[in-house]
Amino acid sequence: MYRFDDFLADPETWKLSRGGHDIHLEPVVLKLLIYLIANRTRLVTRDELMDTVWGDKVISESALTKAVARLRKALDDDLAAPRYLETVRTQGYRFVAEVQEIDRPDGPDSSIRKTRARLSGWSLLAGAALVTLIVLAAFWSRTLLDRSSQEQAIRSLAVLPLSNLTGDAEQGYYVDGLQDLLNTELSQLPGLRVTSRQSTKRYRGSELPATDIAKELGVDALVEGSLLREGSQIEVSIQLIDGRSDTHLLAERYTRDTSHVFDLVSDMARAIRTEIVSVTAPPGSEVPGHGLTGPVDPRAIDAYALALTHMDRLTSDGIRIAIEQFQEAVTIEPEFVLAWGRLAVAYAVQGMQGFAPPRESIEQARSAALRAIEVDSESYVGHFSIGLVRLWTGDLNRACESFKEALRLNPSDPYAIHGDADCLMFAGQMDESIARMRDLVTVSPFSVMHNGAVVYHLFLARRYEESIAAVRVARDRVPGFVFHYTLARVYWVQGAFDKAIEAERLELEWRGDTVLLAALEEGLDAAGPVGAMRAMAEALVLRSNESYVDPFEIGKTFARAGMVDEALHWLNRALEYGSPEITYLAFRPDLDVLRDDPRFEDLLERVYGQGSPIIARP
Repeated sequence: MYRFDDFLADPETWKLSRGGHDIHLEPVVLKLLIYLIANRTRLVTRDELMDTVWGDKVISESALTKAVARLRKALDDDLAAPRYLETVRTQGYRFVAEVQEIDRPDGPDSSIRKTRARLSGWSLLAGAALVTLIVLAAFWSRTLLDRSSQEQAIRSLAVLPLSNLTGDAEQGYYVDGLQDLLNTELSQLPGLRVTSRQSTKRYRGSELPATDIAKELGVDALVEGSLLREGSQIEVSIQLIDGRSDTHLLAERYTRDTSHVFDLVSDMARAIRTEIVSVTAPPGSEVPGHGLTGPVDPRAIDAYALALTHMDRLTSDGIRIAIEQFQEAVTIEPEFVLAWGRLAVAYAVQGMQGFAPPRESIEQARSAALRAIEVDSESYVGHFSIGLVRLWTGDLNRACESFKEALRLNPSDPYAIHGDADCLMFAGQMDESIARMRDLVTVSPFSVMHNGAVVYHLFLARRYEESIAAVRVARDRVPGFVFHYTLARVYWVQGAFDKAIEAERLELEWRGDTVLLAALEEGLDAAGPVGAMRAMAEALVLRSNESYVDPFEIGKTFARAGMVDEALHWLNRALEYGSPEITYLAFRPDLDVLRDDPRFEDLLERVYGQGSPIIARP
């Protein structure tokens, strides 16, 4: 046996204890410890550990990293100042503690005699108990089996970022692109909720145990793996892990030519599908297709993956480059349905964020979305993107039909869930709409965009304290989540003007908008909070003479300044320009100052249609 500090590792009984108390470890983790101790005089490489500790089982490097993390946690070791397990970056591990090899306290003969004595005294009673157990087993077997299958069913899953084994950090975009394709395939499986890719990025290179990651993401299972790309070949290793028990359910390795990446993704999704036990997925159900099979030009995949990387930045330049790359992908492969769908979303985001005149962006989104549906009528991304276009152009009934169809094809898509929540709000079902928005955070728990959407919907629902609380929760959970923007509006309608001005100031500082910040301060000094809003609105008007500024932003800023004529002028221009925010006009609490004006009533009718029940919602 091996003793180090107050730990005792027994390779015969496969036990680890500390101070006489057993420490329960997964067998492979204990095997890893004993192998490292036995070879403590040298550095043990990562390849050697994967080949010896796991034997013939194919695993990814991330599985080894997580096993080491679990071992370090069991030993209460510190990665930065290790007492037991030293990590040699990119090479392997070394056990560094002083170890004593000691004899077992009892010999095998003694142990056998004690065991026989105990068995002899209890044999008769055991025989009677066995008969009873057999009878009970016959009675309970079906119930227990049914309960076990229900408890073990995998209803939710997250695909973690794949480890990049290329040795080239610049190839990370390709690795992320493959993760996106696999995530898309699995998210279309009936009965399975799949976490958004954006919410898994924080776990790249993480040494957290699988159980901890699964708990944070709120899922039953995880998919992890690695990718190696050399020339025209890619090799991918994946594992399916039950996040509740840390049990490895599947380990596979695939090697394909880069021109067959879609077939590779389909093979991986199919293997995962066969291992998933889900009471909601009917037996024999298959993963829907992605609209492109067989050989594909690798340049199209490169362009698609690079576009995703830039789109994740959510900046003006990022969206512009993403659009260019998606266009490159569909030029190379005109039947690349996912690229057409993502191109539509990129155009929609460009218009929604005010990075370009929205009417032009929305029409470009419409063309790309319809092309995606033309290529594949079962394209969920095509249906939800055309839903966005219809939503923002006032075709609300058809928009809701499109979101419903997208959710039929992919129940986990966060954009379609958001659209569904909007439809419930327009139908006057605000409580149901908020509940649906909370579903959005379940699917995408660490996304800044989707957590922000919940905050905004609570503001539209006039549930101000809940909106403020949602910001606090998101800030604790999501790195980089600030959302001073909506807080400023919440505080304003509550009459907490000092808090509103401070939130506005923090938002402008965070954006680096020195011009508007100076206007706010000058207006505040001259005429208080209302003066600050007026000065900001006038600064936005001046800016609109040089570059595009969303007229809705100008209009609602004038409204906070109490300048009704100016506010209505710019809100009417927002309708003309096709501003996406005009869709939510009837619900905006910060526009209540305009509601008694007949001109505002007229604007509502032009947005929603004469006699629409939406007009009277607030």
